[in-house]
Amino acid sequence: MAGSVGGGNGSEPEFQVAPMIDVLLVLLIFFMSITTDQILKVDKSITLPLAPDAKQRKVDLQNQAVVNIDWLAAENRAVVKFGQQLCDPMEQVAEFITPMKTANPKLQIIVRSDGDTPAIEVQKVIEQIAAGGVDDISLSGINRK
Repeated sequence: MAGSVGGGNGSEPEFQVAPMIDVLLVLLIFFMSITTDQILKVDKSITLPLAPDAKQRKVDLQNQAVVNIDWLAAENRAVVKFGQQLCDPMEQVAEFITPMKTANPKLQIIVRSDGDTPAIEVQKVIEQIAAGGVDDISLSGINRK
């Protein structure tokens, strides 16, 4: 028998490559899907403000959510997104966050805002997040140009 292991003929057992390739492909697809999910939460059009003393926060995928604030200078207004969901009016932020906070008491919100966004607009969003029951709120910035 060509692939037998315990035969008395002294032949070496063969290493099967096909199952190993299957496992590697499954792992590759798994990690790509996780990475894609996290990348979709970050709005690339937002230019974060410079914060030279900013400290990197530990990433906790289970307990973190992202709110993006994009400032439209031409229209003099802020566009708020919770993940990929547009919050218009801004009060929808609290409506989206409340069930998540109920399901996960450790929920943390990261606010990513354009550097040009007036502080009063960021404050309004933070108030809506707090109205949703979240008390762990972080502002995102970059510590270098």
